[in-house]
Amino acid sequence: MTTSELEPDKVRAIIEAILVTADAPVTPGRLVSLFDGLNGRDIRTAIDDLKEHYQTAGRAFTIIEIAGGYQLASQQEYGAWVRKFHTDKTQPRLSQAALETLSIVAFKQPITRVEVDSIRGVNSSGVLRNLMELGLIRISGRSDEIGKPMLFGTTRDFLILFGLKSLADLPKPKELEELLAAGEQKASAGGQLGLDLTGQETTDGIRERTENGAGETPAAKLQEKTEAAEEGKPAP
Repeated sequence: MTTSELEPDKVRAIIEAILVTADAPVTPGRLVSLFDGLNGRDIRTAIDDLKEHYQTAGRAFTIIEIAGGYQLASQQEYGAWVRKFHTDKTQPRLSQAALETLSIVAFKQPITRVEVDSIRGVNSSGVLRNLMELGLIRISGRSDEIGKPMLFGTTRDFLILFGLKSLADLPKPKELEELLAAGEQKASAGGQLGLDLTGQETTDGIRERTENGAGETPAAKLQEKTEAAEEGKPAP
């Protein structure tokens, strides 16, 4: 039997098995390549049917769209139990400086180090290097400016971390202005802003999202989008 002769329920089962075993979001194109005679619309229908089945059956997980692909993830209501189970896990964190720098790169990319330094008011070389080591930013090319400085941009892992389908899901300039204005009103909020990879359990271990934050800054907006993704709702 060829894949084009498979019944819809078998196609759904195959896709489910792939998502269960995948350690990263699976793109629609990758799924299409597995089935002769099926197209992207067929794959989308199968994904939607699986999500509806999970919801009707009251399953603890669903399928989310993230970083241009599909991934199996736990429902938000079970987040507290997931965190409790994984309390012994070592969770990487981003300092306030790192999260601030990452936010600048995300919203201004492609951007040079000098431009990042100008916005932050301090040298960002070490922070950029650390973010590259974490796989959250990358060198995306070189500027036409004198000296051909390197340009930085975000990676697919950045989209995965913040639960974004694409960079188009980032807040628009008008939204940022409103958020920055609100952030100034909350300037009294102190403490270190950390990025904790907690919140949503996926098939390859903990894919939990942002928990800590202070003020409605661009970084905080990224956190809001992450929380919305965990709840299976459109990001604000």
